[in-house]
Amino acid sequence: MVKLLVKGLPRLLLIGGMSIQSFSSYADNDSAALEEALSGFDDAMTESTDSLDDALLGFDEEESSVKANRVTLKSRGRSPLQTSGQIRFNSNYAYQENAPIMGDSNYQEFTKLQLAGLVEFDYKISTEWQGKLEVKGFVDPIYSQKGRYHYSNDSLNTYESELEIGEGYLLGSLTDNLDIKIGRQIVVWGKSDSLRVTDVINPLDNRELGLVDIEDLRLPVLMTRLDYYYNDWQVSLLAQHEHRDPKEAAMNSEYFPSSVLPIPPGVQFPDISKRPMQLDETTFSFAANGRFVGWDLSFYGGRFKDSRWSFINNKTEREYGLFNMVGAATNVLMGAWLLKAELAFLNGLAYNTVEKSQDRMDLLLGFEYKGIADTTISLEVADRYLTRYTPIMKNLPDFVDEHELQTALRVLYNFNHDRATLGYLGQYLGSKFEKGGFHRIWLEYELTQSVNITGGVIDYLGGENPMFEAMKNNDKLFLEAKYFF
Repeated sequence: MVKLLVKGLPRLLLIGGMSIQSFSSYADNDSAALEEALSGFDDAMTESTDSLDDALLGFDEEESSVKANRVTLKSRGRSPLQTSGQIRFNSNYAYQENAPIMGDSNYQEFTKLQLAGLVEFDYKISTEWQGKLEVKGFVDPIYSQKGRYHYSNDSLNTYESELEIGEGYLLGSLTDNLDIKIGRQIVVWGKSDSLRVTDVINPLDNRELGLVDIEDLRLPVLMTRLDYYYNDWQVSLLAQHEHRDPKEAAMNSEYFPSSVLPIPPGVQFPDISKRPMQLDETTFSFAANGRFVGWDLSFYGGRFKDSRWSFINNKTEREYGLFNMVGAATNVLMGAWLLKAELAFLNGLAYNTVEKSQDRMDLLLGFEYKGIADTTISLEVADRYLTRYTPIMKNLPDFVDEHELQTALRVLYNFNHDRATLGYLGQYLGSKFEKGGFHRIWLEYELTQSVNITGGVIDYLGGENPMFEAMKNNDKLFLEAKYFF
């Protein structure tokens, strides 16, 4: 069996949890949660490209491939069942005097006192097969302290408590060059650290704009995945059995202030249409990833769940439809510079102000620079171009332009022997940032090998986008403490 070596720095917390492009249907965003997991490059490579691994040392990489997981377990010689996890405490404090109060719901001062947990069970069935199950949940007593009767059922169901199964799958090797992975899983595509162009397989948790670690943003979906390895290439075929909706912010909450939005008369926000999973609605996709000396190249295609909802049934329901996508992405290493590009063509997108489905071309250009000691600077710009745009699409609830520009700037500085990270992330909409966005500054510190503390501030920027204009006084101080076991 050709074994896989995966190298890269440990992941840093991505702030910018939910990306601007995926937050709501008010901005034409392609399921953009702001991802920050410093994923860098694609999630698998073969042993024959170790020279590229050495050249790319210092740039982050995802370690989510079937081979990477399997080989890691084999090489450690661990007992069959391994248990790990984390306990987190999260707190937010809205410091603006004019922080939102919507109806009886008070989103001033402390708005979050959440205790969350995650447990992972990894079972090594044999040298070639293993399984994983993840259980996670949270509870937030802030609503009881402030009075649950002040909040809608939607807000309580969304933010007060949750318990769910995360990833759960079986993976193994069918032949020396062919692996299979079956179950609820996460697949990361593309080269971008912060903006999603070709990374469209997994929906996002969009409940809190800018405050969620990217590792907690992607929602696993049920699929069957085959990975074939040949020389410098990995080819993946995927059957997506589940079309899972993104997790939305609650209506008229601090992250979806629908009552103060300039909504036209007669326009309401009905519930999302829920349907049971049906295996006969399985869609298919593919990826081809090639890794070479100093550069890599990837191709993608398939049918996926949209990140933007649209009205159905005479505007009595909403749904997240399906669209087709083909795309490509590349990284090129030039000394201390890592240049990146992504291109995607999307077909069959549903909008609310026009009847016919639309086509869109998304282009991302960016770089990552590591020429300054202990510092990483990343800049990415995406342009989402509607090829059959009509001016009526600028009206609510779509509110999109022919070209939707999105910019992400991220700066990370490591110090104290890499135990501390000072970070900045800015996400902006519009060619001159006139549509709004947010920026965030944070400090992460490793107290011990088991305890991390992160604190900082997030500032929302108003602008022409009505959602960000409504959220501009939603600025917060935040604190997160993590215990790993």
